Amino acid sequence: MELQEIIKKPPREFLILFGTLALFLICNALLRDNPSLNFIPTIIAALVVAEIAFFVAAEVREGAEEHGWKHEALDTLIALGVAIAIWYGVSFLLNTSAPLSGVVSCSMLPNLQRGDFVVVQGSVPKAYEITMSQSELDSLNSRAQVTYNGKNASLDGSVFAYCRLNRESELCKVFLESPEDITERKGAFTYKYAKCPISFSNGASGYQPCLSEINFKGRQYLTNFSNDIIVYQPPAGDLYSLVGDIVHRAVFRISAEGKTYYLTRGDNNPVLDLQIYDYGQGLANHPIPAENVRGKVIGRIPWLGYFKLFISGYLQEDDQCKTQLEFPHVD
Repeated sequence: MELQEIIKKPPREFLILFGTLALFLICNALLRDNPSLNFIPTIIAALVVAEIAFFVAAEVREGAEEHGWKHEALDTLIALGVAIAIWYGVSFLLNTSAPLSGVVSCSMLPNLQRGDFVVVQGSVPKAYEITMSQSELDSLNSRAQVTYNGKNASLDGSVFAYCRLNRESELCKVFLESPEDITERKGAFTYKYAKCPISFSNGASGYQPCLSEINFKGRQYLTNFSNDIIVYQPPAGDLYSLVGDIVHRAVFRISAEGKTYYLTRGDNNPVLDLQIYDYGQGLANHPIPAENVRGKVIGRIPWLGYFKLFISGYLQEDDQCKTQLEFPHVD
């Protein structure tokens, strides 16, 4: 079907797919806070995948019956070649190997939504620029030295990661009740925390400890929302490498021994990606080499990314989609 015909009269399959996606979005919004019924959006998401598989199979079968399998195979190869050519053409124009990426989680609320398709451009992202020695850079993944109530503790990861598993410890009781009384030092950085407002989709609200500022060589840094959002591939062996590309905001661009690295944070996350630590697996995240950065986000297309998420198996949203965190930042 010619493009002009599709615009004038969308195919039935197109209408069914977007109708099912609309049903998913409606049910997801209405049932998000109803644990007994929140399986329904997941079923609808699976239905979208089934529809895509059915429509593709039906199209191939109908083409083969009308023109023969050889002709259909040739048409499929041509269509695949055109799609690849378009992808590489857009990649060349935007100077990146990944000009489109889907937002999987709700870690960038409210600025990016789960299911957004983001347009990515391969250029130098805007972030705080600092210079470090290699030893200072390496120290960012050292053990956390935490001071509280005149006492000291040495922890893997960060006090935030530690207190997710040890809420009843003396340190974590202080952290949960008075995070501003906690100082965390990790090599060249000093982290300060605060009680940050958090709102829930059911209308409730409260407070959660979160990173309020970072101190480096006597200068204080807040997350800056005018810094660019980037798409990056986590270094091999990092905790985040288990989930694929990450879409988060650049906080620092670090120059160290002639190389460039980035530190990032999700706009709905309480701490830097660098501070996340999984005690069960013993995995952390490290500074991101510049060559792992796909580019910066220059635009978004709402909802269309859901098709990619569903096909990839991300049928259900996480609990973070029910929350919105506020923390000290620069607009």
